[in-house]
Amino acid sequence: MTTNQPVRNNNLTISDDLFTKGYPAGKGPCSCNSTCCAGGVYADVREREIILQHKETIKKYLDETQIADELQWFEGREFDDPDFASGRCVGTREHNDKCVFLDKTGRCSLQVAAAQEGMHKWAIKPLFCILYPIEISNHVVGFDDMLQDDESCCTVNSTFDVPVFEACKEELVHLLGTEGFVHMQERYARMKSSTPTAPVEAR
Repeated sequence: MTTNQPVRNNNLTISDDLFTKGYPAGKGPCSCNSTCCAGGVYADVREREIILQHKETIKKYLDETQIADELQWFEGREFDDPDFASGRCVGTREHNDKCVFLDKTGRCSLQVAAAQEGMHKWAIKPLFCILYPIEISNHVVGFDDMLQDDESCCTVNSTFDVPVFEACKEELVHLLGTEGFVHMQERYARMKSSTPTAPVEAR
């Protein structure tokens, strides 16, 4: 399928798969069961510092399956990665076969702590955790197919009722801003108008 120029936001390019794949009505990431979080995640080293600055607050919302020693929250090795704002990232550790910040009910304690303490729910949560199943890879914002066909919340198809970008609106507004999301809506409208049948087919 021939499309117009790709959507770009600052140094990010928006992949067509956010427009050409999607979910059936009533399905989507909102039905998340936290499987994606189980193995730990990568955070920007600056996000690690923000988390550690709030360590005492976070500890109030950990349960008995989690570890309260902040020295064991992150792996010791850092990695270079240009997709992270600082250019460096670090992994969270696993404890009891899950990310140290995942509680026994599958909730992220970072988000719980922020919300309960009157902050924005994502104030201390790493960006890549917020975005999933949206990913940033080589400066391209696209769909992460790690759990494709394994979890319904992370499985998309070329026949859909709701495109990925609409299903992940809150996350993409967080990343790109309202204006950036409007540009995505405009792009999708152009794509639909150039295709006589709906839904939009993947390449």
